[in-house]
Amino acid sequence: MKRLLPLLLFSLLLSTTYNLRSVFGQVAPPAPSEITITAVPPRLEVEALPGATLQETLKVSNGSDQELAFSIETSDFIVTNNQGTPVAVSEAVSGRWSLKSWLTTSPDKVLVAPGQTAVVDLLIAIPADALAGGHYAMVTYKPITEGQIGGGGDTVVGGGSGIEQRTGTLVYLNVIGDVTEAALLKEFSVEKTFAYYGPIKLFAEIENLGDVHLRPTGSVSVTNMVNNTVAEFELEEKNIFPFASRTYDFEVPGKYRLGRYAAKLTATAGDTNVPIEGLIYFWIIPVKEIILIAIALIALITLIVLKRRRSRPPDTPPADVLPETPHLQG
Repeated sequence: MKRLLPLLLFSLLLSTTYNLRSVFGQVAPPAPSEITITAVPPRLEVEALPGATLQETLKVSNGSDQELAFSIETSDFIVTNNQGTPVAVSEAVSGRWSLKSWLTTSPDKVLVAPGQTAVVDLLIAIPADALAGGHYAMVTYKPITEGQIGGGGDTVVGGGSGIEQRTGTLVYLNVIGDVTEAALLKEFSVEKTFAYYGPIKLFAEIENLGDVHLRPTGSVSVTNMVNNTVAEFELEEKNIFPFASRTYDFEVPGKYRLGRYAAKLTATAGDTNVPIEGLIYFWIIPVKEIILIAIALIALITLIVLKRRRSRPPDTPPADVLPETPHLQG
């Protein structure tokens, strides 16, 4: 047993050394270079009559340090939240808003050298019976890691994990015709109706009830009790898709005096200048200052009362209780 002990210790030492070399001797694989893709333009807005054909030019830029291949895909999209986030849909959507089936891109795949830009032709063939109003789709560029590009034999070989990043152009098509433009101020509110100080936060949400996307323009003004403007904001221009809404945030900076304030939103949207208006009120009540002023007034009144009491002469007894003066008899 004593002879086996040194052998066991030696084996343990050898095994530990091997494991350490296995751990520290590994070289981490190089991190993949960052892929930067830019689509130009990010948004394309066009309009045409039913039956017309439009040809537009799109571009995709490769900002990375490696050659990239892109597959070019088209899809309809919808907007379901109040932040205006477009969501691609693979299944068929209502023909009322669909645009994908009218789009053709050429080529359908491109190979772009580092720092270079490729041109993509976009053909929009509008059916003669197309519904008037808005139709929406996106053209996206998806990097591909391997595959043959075009007919010239250019090939891109993948070097690792697949690339999921993509970018693209949102296409807004307005088919000219009889459309409905309507908007609703769904919400216009203030964070606190009664506040001690500023800043004051205002919120608005505008909903599009029409057939075509809208981009409202206007302003929000804040006035005090004597109708003097204390703050004014321009309404940020945002696209609002049909039957979707967008939110707007405003912050009135600074501190304000005691009183009631009015915030008025005035905007218009669409070719028919659909009016969008709202009016809310809020109060600024600086409680701490009011309490301090009240304490100061109470203290001042108390001092005045005490001072008057000290400076007043002592009371004289009433005349009917004065002692009678004795009459002297002669």
